[in-house]
Amino acid sequence: MLEWRVAALERKQEENERRLSALETMHECTDHLTFHKNLEHHIEAVDYWLNEGMIAETIHNYQLGYCPSCPTAPGYASYTIPVMYQGKLYNIRHRLAKPPNGGKYRPHMAGLPAMIFNADDLHSDSDRILILEGEKKSLIVRQETGLPNIATMGKQSFKPSWASKLERFGLVYVCYDPDAREQAIQTAKLFKRHGRIMELPFKADEFFYLHDGTADDFRYYMQQARMV
Repeated sequence: MLEWRVAALERKQEENERRLSALETMHECTDHLTFHKNLEHHIEAVDYWLNEGMIAETIHNYQLGYCPSCPTAPGYASYTIPVMYQGKLYNIRHRLAKPPNGGKYRPHMAGLPAMIFNADDLHSDSDRILILEGEKKSLIVRQETGLPNIATMGKQSFKPSWASKLERFGLVYVCYDPDAREQAIQTAKLFKRHGRIMELPFKADEFFYLHDGTADDFRYYMQQARMV
């Protein structure tokens, strides 16, 4: 039993070291700048971002880009979203243009830990913050409403240990996709009386660019948010 526990601890230490090494590599990486510059020569990629509801300012400020061949899915072109925090690059999310069987998103390299997207908003002066499902939704909500928000990489990827990062906020609104109500409830419960479930009739990004929702409409649904 002792040998088993020692081996488990060694594996955990090795995994942590690999993640730290991968993060150090990402901190030195400038590929996101190359991908952003690629937009100058790939008008179809610019059209993609515009059709997803992004305005030029958002594309520029968040350095959205295009990669002809995703590093972790070679041969597949991708649209890129840098994951930044306090000026450091932590990952580049690759949204495959024509995904094979499996998920649409790929990391820039293997071994990177899960990260909060738009984590700089954790230092907002506001007393409320939104948790959204997916980077594109975070970008669109910030663009259309100016409300501080963070996003996770999926409806089941908010780590309970992250809840402490949001303790300073008086209200935490969990706004997941309409089909992720149960996951939203579980996340909101982490914040006890400060947590709220916000239920939109559509996905948060599509609420604006497909269904003509406005910032006032969005705030109306925030007012209807309930405690769980």
